Amino acid sequence: MKKFAAMMLAVLMLVSLAACGGSSSSTPASQPAQSQPAQSQSADAGDSQPDAAPGLAGTVDAPYIITFGNTANASTNPQDSYQLAMKAMNDKLMELSGGTLGFEIVFGGVYGSTAQHLAQVKAGTLDGMITGFDVATNLEGTEDFYAAAMPFVFDSDEHMDKFLASDLWAEMVESMRANNGILITGLFMHQPPRILNTRVPIAHPSELQGVKLRVPESDVQIRVWTAAGTSPAQIPGSELYSSIDTGVADGQENDIVSSSALKMYEVAPYFTEIDYIRQAQFCYTSEITWNKMSDQEKEWWAEACAAATEAGTSAYAARYESSKQEIVDNGGTIVEFDYDEWKNFFTDIVKNEFDGKAFRAGLYDEIQAMNQ
Repeated sequence: MKKFAAMMLAVLMLVSLAACGGSSSSTPASQPAQSQPAQSQSADAGDSQPDAAPGLAGTVDAPYIITFGNTANASTNPQDSYQLAMKAMNDKLMELSGGTLGFEIVFGGVYGSTAQHLAQVKAGTLDGMITGFDVATNLEGTEDFYAAAMPFVFDSDEHMDKFLASDLWAEMVESMRANNGILITGLFMHQPPRILNTRVPIAHPSELQGVKLRVPESDVQIRVWTAAGTSPAQIPGSELYSSIDTGVADGQENDIVSSSALKMYEVAPYFTEIDYIRQAQFCYTSEITWNKMSDQEKEWWAEACAAATEAGTSAYAARYESSKQEIVDNGGTIVEFDYDEWKNFFTDIVKNEFDGKAFRAGLYDEIQAMNQ
């Protein structure tokens, strides 16, 4: 996919400026530290070239498995987008490295909350985390990431790709790295736009008042939905179904595919496809791990990210219509609504509550204009 390759090249050009020559190899965060042989470096006597990063230095018998965390529940569905993207990434790394470098995601919040994941990535005890735009707002020097997580800022995945290939995105990633020791080293996959899924039908923004809405661990989501008139609550994904079933929450914001897979239609049968946020998952990577990777390994990583993005995004697209049909077949209802009414409603919130306050004034319009 050429657009993803172009994006990855831009990211690599940026982050390579931050790379420093390491002198020791790394080990997977989930394994005890142990000595591993570094890749040999050849140089003529008197060569004054600085030492390059030795690489992660895995072997065929003991490959280095780059380990990322994620707070979502693990799926046993072989067609799950996360699983397919993870497999594509691991397969590509194994292929390119000759079996010395692999990849895995540890799901289910094994490494703790989102904040705990990020702390471990910063410290280098966890190689990285797969998560979205909004999570960056939990870090320092990342205020402008709020704009990328705002409702209706992107019209399509192609629009987002233009943004990800821009100098503006590169500057935002660099600020994250400089302030936190964490950088985004690639797109992992696009996801379907997010919708409303509730116990009672909601067709108009005025019907949001007082609704107890479950949102993920995201300051952005809390602030957006509070401004919209709801009572948002951060509830772990493992408790999503039960929280709505018992009335702790009246509904959730999520995507159609994930909601169908979780059988949310059994407890919240109404789905309003307002498509208010275009979300994607990214590779939040420890700078410590990144700086230990050789230039060759970073090139492999870029190719692996492109493979993951294609596999995960395609899987979501393939399941979108069938997921909607599953909802209807099981008694769920797709609510009719006025798209422009919702877009205008949320745009007003962005302009009044966030633009020039949570992020640089005019940035929302600047990102939107990239699709023109």
